[in-house]
Formats: sequence, C-alpha cells, structure tokens
Amino acid sequence: MSAISSGSAQSGRGARRAPGPRADDPRVLRSRAAVVEAARQLFLRDGYAGTTMEEIAVLAGLTKRTGYNNYPDKHALFTRIVEEAIAYAEEFARGLHEELATGITAASLRPVLHDLGRRMALVIVSRDVVALRRLLIAESREFPALARKYFDRVPGQVLETLASVFEQLGRAGLLRVADARCAAAQFAYLVVGEPLDHAILVGKLPPRKQVVAYAREGVATFLARYETPRSGGREKG
Repeated sequence: MSAISSGSAQSGRGARRAPGPRADDPRVLRSRAAVVEAARQLFLRDGYAGTTMEEIAVLAGLTKRTGYNNYPDKHALFTRIVEEAIAYAEEFARGLHEELATGITAASLRPVLHDLGRRMALVIVSRDVVALRRLLIAESREFPALARKYFDRVPGQVLETLASVFEQLGRAGLLRVADARCAAAQFAYLVVGEPLDHAILVGKLPPRKQVVAYAREGVATFLARYETPRSGGREKG
C-alpha cells in the first residue's frame, strides 16, 4: 500500500462526525417546544387524522427533517400533548388538596366551596380542555390506553382529591358524608356536568357568565344535601 493510500485510509478511519446538539441545548428545547405547540394547535383544530407531520413542521417554522428529529411521528406527539395535559391536571389536583386540606370552618365552608366550584367550572369548561376531550373521544379507538390514562389521571385524580377533602370535612363535622367518592362525583357533575356535556357534544362553549351561574347553583344544591345543619338556621347561598 502506498504512503498516499495508507494516509487516506488512516484519515478516513480517523474521521469523526461532528457531534449533534445535546438534548438540553436551548435550541433543541425551543425546537421541541415549537413542534409540540404546533401539533397541539393542528390536532385540536383539524383532528389527528387531518394533520400531517409536514404541516406541523411548517407551523413550527422548522424543516420537515428537524421536525422528525424531535418527534418521530404523530403518535409520539399526540402522546406528549395528552401527557402534558395530565401533568397540568395533577398539579391542579395537588394544589386543591394543599389549599383545602386544612383551615375550613363552618363560617368559611360555603364561600370556599363556591369559589372551588367556580374555579373548577372555568378550568374544565374551557376551550383547550373541551377540544382535547373531543379529540380523545374521536381517537379513543386508536389510543384506548391513552384515553383511559387521561380519564384515570385527569377527572379521576380531581375526584380523588375532592373525595379526600370531603372526607376530612365529614370528620370535622362540616359535611354529612357517608360515601366521599360519591359526594365528589356529585359535586363535579353539579358544578360542570351540563355545560361540559353541551360543549363536548355541540362544540361550542357556553358564555362564561352562564358557566359561573351554573356552578354556583350546583354548589348550593350540593350544600343542601351534604352540609351539616347549623344551629340558628342556614345562611342563604
């Protein structure tokens, strides 16, 4: 082998591909966030089947190749978007538990539950939540495990938190609760049931004022059933 060919071989063997950017590189993080946000917008607007990876890359302002480098397919993106919604709901549930676990008295019970009902209604009967639930229902045959996971860890987790709070309020003598899980489910439906069903099936959100009014009436109905009677009569809700 000549010196030239030997040198060329050694040069080829010694060549190293330039390392790609690290996963925690700010540019990579920005690209991934842009892809996820673009996919979220398109999935919620056009549906899963009506969205392509090319469209996601264009909306994210990236090349198709860069889009695929971040997420290999729509399945991975859809899963990521649902998991982000699950994480948000779990954080919401933890915040509720920390906020409501202690400090509620007979005097504060009504305003606390009315505030809880209003906040729950406005969070749940909102554009993004309704759109995601409509999308999950439409794609539940394609993603049955993901739909189940969402059910267990979003509405399911909120109901578990409410049940824990109502059980504590029952032990404190503020509520008459024989079945805390049943009471939690009734509270949730009384607060958001009809507006949420309407929004999911019809695809149109009711006015904010209507959502708040429905929640207030729902809490009043819940209290009429579960609040421990106080001496001197009840306050008007």
